[in-house]
Amino acid sequence: MVRIRVIEWKRARVIGAIAAVILAAGLAACGAPTRELAAARASAADAERTEPMVPEIARQTVTVRITDGSLEVNPTTVRPGQTTFVVTNNGSVPYDVDVDGPGPDGEIENLPPGQTANMSMTLRVGTYEIEADPEGPGPDRKVFLTVRE
Repeated sequence: MVRIRVIEWKRARVIGAIAAVILAAGLAACGAPTRELAAARASAADAERTEPMVPEIARQTVTVRITDGSLEVNPTTVRPGQTTFVVTNNGSVPYDVDVDGPGPDGEIENLPPGQTANMSMTLRVGTYEIEADPEGPGPDRKVFLTVRE
């Protein structure tokens, strides 16, 4: 769905650039003042250079908070697409954090106590397991993240 919106935005950008070029040509044919012609040409050039914007829907963040007694994930349901995991270790020992699911897996190794690390992944529809393993003895903690349209 995001891809379709990006393509539609690119199509609109191309149409805008074509309209600016036609306007510049029309102004030139009518003997328009140089200033108006230059402005129309600059508008066409800007339309060509503009980078496509990523739709707001494509950006999402999942917060992962580790303590010695728990693993909290918020939210636990997201859309497919680019996702940034913000992982904070509020425990007393370093933790390894794994995100495993239907798409590429992600990992943060040896996150020290009191530290935060970010990890970006492109999530696919399905269920992902988020696991926090303490360095040394201690129980592994698991939480599931659901990805759906």
